[in-house]
Amino acid sequence: MGLFDRVSRVVRSNLNAAVSSAEDPEKILEQALIDMQEDLIQLRQAVASAIASQKRIQQQYNQAQSEGNNWDQRARLALQKGDETLAREALNRKKVQLETATALKTQLDQQSGTVDTLKRNLIALEGKIAEAKNQKRHA
Repeated sequence: MGLFDRVSRVVRSNLNAAVSSAEDPEKILEQALIDMQEDLIQLRQAVASAIASQKRIQQQYNQAQSEGNNWDQRARLALQKGDETLAREALNRKKVQLETATALKTQLDQQSGTVDTLKRNLIALEGKIAEAKNQKRHA
């Protein structure tokens, strides 16, 4: 999450510079607000992209689970018909699909964590912007 640490540092730096600068605090605060608004746009895009990625992974995971179940049913059907070779092949394919599903579940969990972190960072940045606007009004 280096990007968000940097964004947070930039926000704090901009606010500190705006408050402590004696040159023209109003202009510096205005620039800090502009910078934070740009950061907010980028962060919203990152959140949207992460959510889209999460949905894609979720669909792939669901597909792999479904395919695994389909191969399980085919294996059972093959056993009912007495074709053990076909049943073994179906079970092998089921195993591959479930391994894929397990790997996708790991990715999905990681992506969910990323989305949660991005959302928290977005809320924090929105709070910083509101705080800076409030400072600007009272300056």
